[in-house]
Amino acid sequence: MMQIYLIDWLNLALKLLHVIAGIAWIGASFYFNWLENKLDRLNNRDEIAGNLWAVHGGGFYHLEKYKKYPQTLPEPLHWFKWEAYVTWLSGISLLSVIYYFNASTYLLATNSSISAMYGIGLSLLGLLAFWLIYDILCKSKLVNKSAIFIAIIFLVVSFFAYFYSNIFNPRAVYMQIGAMVGTVMVANVFFVIIPVQKKLVDACENSTEVSLELGKTGYIRSRHNNYFTLPVLFMMISGHYPTIYSGDYGWLVLIAVIGILVMVRHYFNLRGVGKAKNSLIAIIAVSTLALIYLLAPSQSKDQAQNKEVVTIAEAQVIIEKHCVSCHAEEPSNMAFAIAPNGIMLDTIENIITHKDQIYKQAVLSKAMPIINTTNMTDEEREKLGAWVEAN
Repeated sequence: MMQIYLIDWLNLALKLLHVIAGIAWIGASFYFNWLENKLDRLNNRDEIAGNLWAVHGGGFYHLEKYKKYPQTLPEPLHWFKWEAYVTWLSGISLLSVIYYFNASTYLLATNSSISAMYGIGLSLLGLLAFWLIYDILCKSKLVNKSAIFIAIIFLVVSFFAYFYSNIFNPRAVYMQIGAMVGTVMVANVFFVIIPVQKKLVDACENSTEVSLELGKTGYIRSRHNNYFTLPVLFMMISGHYPTIYSGDYGWLVLIAVIGILVMVRHYFNLRGVGKAKNSLIAIIAVSTLALIYLLAPSQSKDQAQNKEVVTIAEAQVIIEKHCVSCHAEEPSNMAFAIAPNGIMLDTIENIITHKDQIYKQAVLSKAMPIINTTNMTDEEREKLGAWVEAN
């Protein structure tokens, strides 16, 4: 019991660290992308590529970007790298604590035929494989053909999403793809962007010429990271919304959302340079509404007319059988020291209080019980749904 209690604290600490570091990293990414777009490139000294005046927090700021580098290397010189490293390290730690330590419950699909260790191995292999594929593509001539490059990346991500949907539970699939994209982002920083910046610093110290191709390489990877940010943020929070990830085509929904969010990021990038396209807003809006419509729960007229009357006593029997082992004041399930999310369903009063959550988690999305370890049947879910809808 003490071990479970301490793991909860570890989980909380890692989540908080991950969120804080992620805000710092992605916030810096958004800021420098905005800064690059807003630079005044006309009124500058010869060695300056652009400048920007800003007011914030009661003061004025003047920023300048050099075409190459300053004559003297300034001290101190601020680097933006640890935000990325800490975000990834805390994220991988979270993946381990939540999904790897309890792989049979949180990682693998219901009635999975593979072992927990094999599933963890496939997860780690995916992180490496996606980076290698992406890196090879970036080093090829395809990186200069944006449409083809984007199409290939989408196909690769779609393949991985479909592959993992056959061995992992739906929630874990979203976390896995998020971890893979996040790994590519931090690898871009560690293996490409920071080494490029170190070479720029060396060139400044030694007063040597800087290859234009070198700067272009770092810029491309940084730009890719900019487009990855919104999908990664979505996948970070997706675990709280089973309506999105549950269902037979949860992996396809993931790909659709990634596509929509990439378009959103592209719109703001275009807007930043004064080339915003209203048609893109229309495409984003229509795509989002279509996705919402397709994911909406449906019920035939016959089902509605034939729905039986279910009493609270009948609903309580189903809940005691499938839910109370975790959602009780003192859970009997050894995986939990306290009821998940503080939701207790061990009394009629508590069941009535949380009936909307029961409906969403057990009826609409079928996300609960976790990987259906108690084998709740569709008939039982329908009875719970009938009781909630009648009350």
